[in-house]
Amino acid sequence: APLLLSPLCLMLRAVLAASALLAGALGFSPVARISRTQSASPLGAAPAEHAAAALVQRDANARRAALRSTQPSMVATSPGLFTQSNPEDRRVVPEEPNGRTPFKVVYVVLESQYQSSISTACKRINAAQPDVCVECVGYILEELRDETNYAQFKKDMADANIFIGSLIFVQELADKVVAAVEPVREQLDACCVFPSMPAVMRLNKIGSFTMATMGQTNNPMLEFMKKAKPTGTSFQDSMLKLVRTLPAVLKYLPGDKAKDARSFMMSLQYWLGGSPENIEALLLNLASNYVTGVAETDMLAGVDIKEPEVIPDKGIWHPVAPRVFESTEEYMQWLRNEHAPALGIDASTAPIVGVVLQKSHINTKDDAHYVAFIMELESQGAL
Repeated sequence: APLLLSPLCLMLRAVLAASALLAGALGFSPVARISRTQSASPLGAAPAEHAAAALVQRDANARRAALRSTQPSMVATSPGLFTQSNPEDRRVVPEEPNGRTPFKVVYVVLESQYQSSISTACKRINAAQPDVCVECVGYILEELRDETNYAQFKKDMADANIFIGSLIFVQELADKVVAAVEPVREQLDACCVFPSMPAVMRLNKIGSFTMATMGQTNNPMLEFMKKAKPTGTSFQDSMLKLVRTLPAVLKYLPGDKAKDARSFMMSLQYWLGGSPENIEALLLNLASNYVTGVAETDMLAGVDIKEPEVIPDKGIWHPVAPRVFESTEEYMQWLRNEHAPALGIDASTAPIVGVVLQKSHINTKDDAHYVAFIMELESQGAL
């Protein structure tokens, strides 16, 4: 209900407000303008009003002191993002090579969620493959701003077999990547760069396949990609169509060129798939076909390397659902008939919450934060 105030109460509030305003003004006035012998209440206020103004002044001073007291932990000491992280924390080295043929992978990515997926893939190779093992180290693009990290990146590139880069679109950092990779490009067994600036894309090298003319009008691969891209669809959809269309085009190319172009497109699909299983297959495929000491011995010839598996570009995901649903109808049918009854939730009365997610977290299975959030919603009776 509205609060009614008497005229006396209103007058008293006005006096106190005026005192506070005066005290605030004095608090922000230059100290030199206030005489030490001057009364704290220049308007000759009553003692009670003087005391109230003094309390307001003291509180204001305390607030300003608190705001101005900076702790060392609050001071930024780094010029860029991720420069306080350490790439060595994500280096994977085989614990027991046991005479296996090693190869080394170095990668630079924009999205940090790929770290876990790549590390898991390398650990799977080291645990399961009897003839090969892999060392892997990765850098988040922004980490290359740090000179110590950049020096280590160049050192890692000096003895790498495979380089992978993705989404390198910051000009100054793209220049650093090119400066580090280009001098050793010819000695690399494979160099896979996925959507990035043209100068970085030109580093691509898989056998006879290159993008040396990337950005130029006479680049046949670029022209083919433009023609193959469906209008109004995503980059991934265009790549899927391109892969399906490639067999009809590659048969007109010499065998080795067709094989290498196909390897690049398959590598791209593995990368877009993003899961540890996809990345494992990507690395094994490159090693079996291009890595010195592995390719010529056919030591991975008997390994069953899976085909790329990608999820839809758009869909509805749930952590316990059997798949990503491409239509609302399919998802709601599963939700009402299977999931809600298993939770003991009445789907006809429960609130339905939709959350927009970043697909790359789902691809790479870096989804713990999403899973926790959904579990919390469902624990409160929502779906």
